[in-house]
Amino acid sequence: MKFINRRVTPPVVIALLLATLPASLTEAQQPAPPKYAMLEFMKIEPGKRDDYIRMERELWMPIHRERIKAGMIKSWSLWNRRFPGGTSHEYDTILITTFEKFADVESSYPPEVFTRAHPKMSAEVRNARTVATRNMVRTEFVQLLDHTQPAASNAQPKYAYIGYMKHEPGKGYVNLEGKYWKPIHQDRVNRGILRSWALYQVRLPGGSNKEYSFFTIQLLDDFQHLETQYPTGIWEKVHPNVKQIDIDERTNAARKMVRTDLLTLVDQVR
Repeated sequence: MKFINRRVTPPVVIALLLATLPASLTEAQQPAPPKYAMLEFMKIEPGKRDDYIRMERELWMPIHRERIKAGMIKSWSLWNRRFPGGTSHEYDTILITTFEKFADVESSYPPEVFTRAHPKMSAEVRNARTVATRNMVRTEFVQLLDHTQPAASNAQPKYAYIGYMKHEPGKGYVNLEGKYWKPIHQDRVNRGILRSWALYQVRLPGGSNKEYSFFTIQLLDDFQHLETQYPTGIWEKVHPNVKQIDIDERTNAARKMVRTDLLTLVDQVR
């Protein structure tokens, strides 16, 4: 069986996402993923990748640990964009911070977290070291809409494949994902092909002219699973009474795949 131009994704974030999901213990023990996430798209200064990674680990990761201790965030992770590569792209890394409540985003950096993490460091020194290695390209605030039950594992996934979607209003895109594609992804999780799948909606920035309005994130353990995403017969097994070609056509009419990113996990705090 051949899939018709379906998901160049295994598919966000980012799970968004993406370390956006906590590590699994067992399916019964697995908590629900955080409901919200902030994605920060970063461009590293030329020749300063190692300095940038060191800066994040030494300066900001202790701060994020304090934020987690204070209950202000659920997790923080740093992802490197592996594909597409090259120096001409808009961003090189994506930082993903997850939250349980919408209101937590507004005051997630109280002054005391800086003092506890770096008692002798001034704001001026912190900011100077930060901007010396990277530029903030943009930020996006997203909401989790749906997800599979993650595979039981204590290890963190190595890859995240994000598919950015521009939906067509009135075509039932979200319903198609939940009704037809989520069960397919869950079967892939059950087979060990996929760690998890999640669907996110971009809440901020808003507007009808934004590049994409939703994205999907698939977390994977093995690079080779990008080649064998959909085993032969999986559709007939999961949806024996539904024609795949019909759902492919409805899906393609309901959304446009704007682009995809393949990310690799660099580090995280949770």
